[in-house]
This record gives sequence, structure tokens and C-alpha cells, in this order.
Amino acid sequence: MRQNRKTLTWQTASTFAVCCFLGGVAVSLGVHEHRVGEAVEQAREQARVLDEERAKLEETLAKAREVSQVSGAVSDEQLVADAAAQLTQAASAAAYAAEQHNITVSAAVVAPPTFLNPEASSATLRGPYATSPVLTVDATAVLDEVEGADSDADATPEPTTEASAEPSASASATPEASASADASAGTEDVPETDDATPTTAATAAEEEAEALAQIVDEAEVAQVLRGEVDDLETVAATVERLEQAAAQLDDATRRIEGTTAVLEAATAEATLEQANVSLDKRIDSVRALADASKAMIDAVDGKVTDDATITDVKQARAALQELKRTDVDRDDADAVDALKAQIVTAVEDLAQAEEALYDSHQAWVKKENKRRDRVNAERTAAYEAAVDAAYDALTADYRTAANLRQDGWSGAPTGASYSNGYLPSSSLCELSFSSDHYLQCSAAKALEAADDDYYAQTGNHLGVVSTYRSYSAQVATKASRGYFAAAPGSSNHGWGMAADFSPASATWMRANGEDYGWVHPTWARSGGRKPEAWHLEFVAPGVTVSLPDEPNMLSHVKSSLTA
Repeated sequence: MRQNRKTLTWQTASTFAVCCFLGGVAVSLGVHEHRVGEAVEQAREQARVLDEERAKLEETLAKAREVSQVSGAVSDEQLVADAAAQLTQAASAAAYAAEQHNITVSAAVVAPPTFLNPEASSATLRGPYATSPVLTVDATAVLDEVEGADSDADATPEPTTEASAEPSASASATPEASASADASAGTEDVPETDDATPTTAATAAEEEAEALAQIVDEAEVAQVLRGEVDDLETVAATVERLEQAAAQLDDATRRIEGTTAVLEAATAEATLEQANVSLDKRIDSVRALADASKAMIDAVDGKVTDDATITDVKQARAALQELKRTDVDRDDADAVDALKAQIVTAVEDLAQAEEALYDSHQAWVKKENKRRDRVNAERTAAYEAAVDAAYDALTADYRTAANLRQDGWSGAPTGASYSNGYLPSSSLCELSFSSDHYLQCSAAKALEAADDDYYAQTGNHLGVVSTYRSYSAQVATKASRGYFAAAPGSSNHGWGMAADFSPASATWMRANGEDYGWVHPTWARSGGRKPEAWHLEFVAPGVTVSLPDEPNMLSHVKSSLTA
């Protein structure tokens, strides 16, 4: 019996030892698993923090882009260019820091390309993207030329050429998603309800873990965040790396915020300065515009079809001048821009009013010239009627004189101071239509009028055979014609008061000559004592025409506003 008890005791001891060993192993494994789980949870918490920092950086970059776009209008200012260069450098550093941790961050151009031109700023850009002509950086896809790209590949991930202006679709979970994940992660302390079963809680935790795994584009980190790694050192290293990444992104965000504020301030200062300079130029131009509009009003001198156009220009001019006297806070960019806008509007209003005044004046010029044309036409018609009446009166006087002297002219003309046949050529007038034929000037003028009408009717001039005859010519004529020629010194040819015509002309003159003061004497008519069908005499030396004065014709007016 004793021997059997001893055997039982040994077996029991052996069993107890094995159990103790197995229990120790189990306890050790449980502790390790607990520590790994805690480390994974820390990694996930740091991933959430990192995601928040990434989101803040994205927002900061977005604001920086907005400020940079505004600053482009004053990019020629050195302070603005320097600040923009510093901001660009900060964005480059942020993108580089994110790239080192394989975190996707959109760092599209935060400064206009002009700021990246070395000539546009005295500041020197530093960092991996300082040489990039256009800064569009995706943290997982950087430019080929990265500072130190030739260093150890393990120290610096190989850059790619892909660029993204927006976070990728596979970017980390948003703060809202992280908050949701936090809420899901904490469900293990909440009593179960009908709506939240252990299965759904586990599913939510898995979804959060998967979302967190997308924050860093690296397989090992993703495995840790999914809880797929049970190596405590690896998980701890990941926690430390995530902490460093979050700290670096926070530092980058603060730096960008600072440089953005500097750029914003420099831009505001430069914009204000430019606005004041622009305002001063516009104010200086107001006087010239006002003087020009006044000169326009004076030049028009009320000659418009619409008086309201003058009033409108005066009012627009006064409004523009009033703006010149407006006080404005020169330190308030909005107030300066508002006054500039008012001046621009006032200038446009003045220009429109001046255009309307110009059109109204041009219309007046056109209307006035039409009126003057009508006046000139009326005056011309009245003048021509008066001339016709004067010539009608002359014709009547010619006929009266002809009726009184049907037997022809008798005696020397009034004012003749020389003897018959001895008249100097200076006392006579040559016929324009028949050269070398001279008559008393009144007789010649009357015959010129007769020739005008004859030519109008026949297309030919009067055919004149003989006019003034000197005394010697009368002697020769008497010798050749005998009885039919007057005694030398007594012929009306010797006074320049008679003319002999060709047959056709003589016929026309016998029928119409009395209208011009020319008579076919009774003695020369058929049946007279010396029939001469060709001979006519001028019998109205004292008859003259009283012509009206020529009318004062109105000339066309010209626009006062046309050079």
C-alpha cells in the first residue's frame, strides 16, 4: 500500500509540474497578446491624430492657395514676392515631410508661377521642390529631381512623377470617420443592446481599422493598424513613427500658417498701396476730364437738338468733381476701392452724356444746314424772279423807246464829244461774238443780249456785216453805193448806233429787235425811200436795267466738335 502511494505522489507531482509549466506559458502568451493589443490601439490612436493633422494641413494649404491667387495681382512687389517664395518653400517642405512617411497630401501650387521665377524674388527657395517650375506635389508621387535623390534608397523613398491636386480617393479616413471609429471602438464598455450585437461592433471595428490602414501608404503600417502584426517591437516602432509623422505634419502646418499670414499681410499692404496710387491717378485725371467736358459744352454753345443733353453733361461733370473732393480713409482698402469704383462709374456716366451731347450737336448741324439750304433756295428764287422782272422792265422800256423812234436814231448820242466818223475806239465797245465790230457801249450791250437769245434759239451767233464806220469808210461806201448810202459824216454808222446783218440774222432782228431797243427804220423798210432789209439802228441809249443785289447766301455750318 505504501509503495502505491509513493507512485501516486510522483505522478501527481509530475502532473502538477506540467500544469504549472503550461499555465506559465499561457500566462506569458496572454500578457504578450495584451501588450501587442495595447500597442496596436496606440498605433490606431496615433493614426487618428495623424489623419487630423493631415486634414489640418490640407485646409491650411487650401487657404494658402487662395491667398496666393490674390497675391498674384501684386506679384511685382518685392515684399509680396519674398513672402510668396517663403510660402512656396514651406509647402514644398510639408509635401516632402508627408512623402517621407508615405502620406498623401495635396500641395498644388500655393504661389503663382511668377513667384517661382528667380527674377521675381530675391529670396532663394530651399527644399526638394524648390527647382520645380510648378509646385504640384502628391506626397506619394513627387518630382524627379528631389534634393538628395542620389542618397540611400532605404533612407528616401523613390519619387514618382504622378501629381495630384486633390487627395486621392484612397486617402485616410476623415475626422468624422475617425470620430465614428472612436465611437465604435468604445462599444466594448457599453452594455449590449438589441441594436448593437457583438458581431456588428466587431464589424465596425474592422472597418475603422481598414480606414486607418489607408492613412499611410505602406504595407507594414497598414498591417499593424489592421492588427495583423503580433510583433511588439514592430508595433511599437510603428507607433513611434506615426507620432513623428503627426508632429512633422503639425510643424509643417504651423509653418505654412505663419508664411501664409505674412503673405496675406504683404499682399494687403501692397494692394492698399497700389489702390491708393491708382486712386490718385484717377483723381488727377478728373480735372482733365472736367475741363474737357466744359470745353465741349462751350464749343457746342447751345447748338443741340435736345437741350437735356447739355444738362446731363453738366450734372455728370459736377458729380465727377464732387467725387474728387470726397474724403476717404487711405488705410481702408475697401473704402479706397469703393471710391475708385465710384469714379470709374462717374467717368463712364460722363462719357455717355458727352456721347449723347455729341450726337445731339451733330443732329443740330445737319438740321441747320438743311434749313440754310432752304433759305438759300428761297433767296435764289426771289433773286431770279427779281432779275426776270428787271429784264421784263428793260424789255418794256426798250419797246417804248422803239415805238417812239420808228424812223431810226437821229443825232449824236448823249455824251458824244467827237464828230461822226471820228469816234475813238476807247469810246466804243467791241462785240464779243463778232470781233472787229464796234458800237456804242449801250448799243453793243443790247445787241449782246439779243445774240444770247438768238443763239439759244438757233445755235448760231448773229451774223454782223457792218457796225461803226469811220468817216473815210463812209466816203468809200458812198462812192460804191451812191444814193443808198448816207452822206459822209451823217450816217448812224458813224455814231456806232447802226448795224448791218446777214439775211437770216436781219430777218430775226426785224422781228425781235425792238425787245432790245433795235429798230428797222421806216425809211429802210420795204416801200421806204431807201429800202435796206439788213439795216437796223439802236434807238434806246438811255435805257438801262435795274438789277437787284445778289442775295446773301448762307454757308453751311460745321460741327464744333470735329477737328
